[in-house]
Formats: sequence, structure tokens, C-alpha cells
Amino acid sequence: MPDLFLDKTPLFDSGWLSASAATSRDDVLLCIAEAERRAEAALERLGRTLTQGIPAAERDRRIDALLALETRGIPASGTAADGAVERVMMEVGFRKRDLMPRFHELAEQCRAVHRRALAMARDARWALMLERAVADPGGPSSPIQGVGTRYVKSDRYDARAARSLPPDDRVRADRFLKRLGEDPVPPELELSPLEGTELWGMKAGNGNRFILRRGELRGVVCFFVEDVGPYPDHEGGRRGALAR
Repeated sequence: MPDLFLDKTPLFDSGWLSASAATSRDDVLLCIAEAERRAEAALERLGRTLTQGIPAAERDRRIDALLALETRGIPASGTAADGAVERVMMEVGFRKRDLMPRFHELAEQCRAVHRRALAMARDARWALMLERAVADPGGPSSPIQGVGTRYVKSDRYDARAARSLPPDDRVRADRFLKRLGEDPVPPELELSPLEGTELWGMKAGNGNRFILRRGELRGVVCFFVEDVGPYPDHEGGRRGALAR
């Protein structure tokens, strides 16, 4: 992932809004339209970058970069966009009040662009996590747990969890995992196969989810817990492939 997506505003540049109180009404409208076009174009570029293939050796680094993009880079860009629109709206809109609705439309479009970017980064990160769980599965690192549904942590799990979640979320995830061992599995855990993969998903608390695979250990069929990470809802209720 190029550093520019982490260190610079990826989706909006305040320089796109160069209008001032002296700018004519028509030129202000052109400026707003151009800012919207550039934001959409930046989103398309980001989408192309996120779908570029990478060597397997770079997978961990890309997952980390996507998580940083989702939690820091894109939110910072959204804050910068809000501030830029508000600044020009205060300077121009209050002198040309008939343009105020147009500024509000621009602000909402910028927010929508950033929401879509967050969802794209999340989905790209999650796809790589699924790919990693299939390509680099771990062995058992603990005794088999559970009564009805059995599970065991993979020896890859702790390192992956530490990279994806803060300590409080890891503690919460462990509490959710213990409930997997209940008989029957509580329906609120949403344990279910992930479409198009050989993997399973389940809630891990606070918008986080587990990645599991079915396996066998000492003749016992059980789940191997491979990974965990955030899967926040950036799309107003849709959770993509994990929706159930």
C-alpha cells in the first residue's frame, strides 16, 4: 500500500475549493461540481489500488496498512473535507445564500464518498484475511474446548489478534469465543459459513468477527479459530458477505 494513502489526504484536497467571496456565482457552482468530480475520481483510484494483487509475502503488511487506512487515513480525509467545505461555505455561502443548498449537497457527497471508501478498505482487508486463513492455516495451540460445538485456537491466532485488535477488544473476543462451546451455540453469535469460502464467521463483540475453519483434532471434529478483526458497518446496515 503506497504511503501516500496513510500520510496524505487520499480522497479530498482543500485546494479544490478555491472559491472566495469575490468569485462569481457561476464560477462557485463550477468549483463545487469540479470538487465533487475529483472526489469521485479519487475514490475510483483508491478502488483500483485496493484490488491490485500482491505477493503472498506482502499480505500481512497490506492487511496492517488497510487497517490503518480505515481507522486513521480515511477518517482524517473526511475531517479535512468537512473543514474545507465549511470554510468556503462560511466565506461564500453566507454572501450568496442561494448557494447554501449546493454546499450542503457537496458536504453530503463528500461524506458518502468517505463512507464508501471505508467500506472498500474494510472489504479489501477482510478478503486478504480470509485468503491468509486459507493459505496459511495454523495448528492447535490449546486443548479442545466446548461441549456441543468444539473449538481450538490456531497457533496463528494470538499474533493475528494482537495486530488487529486493541487489548480490550481481544478480551471481549475471548468472552464471545467461550460461548461458542455452549450447546447449542447461541444464535446471537451468528455462527455461519462464509459464502464462497471453506471458512466460517462469527461475532467477536464490538463489531469484530472471527474467522474459523472446520477441522479434526485427535478424531474430534472442531473449529480452528484462525483470525479475528474489525468488520464495522460503514454502509448503513449492510455488512456485505457477512450479512445474515
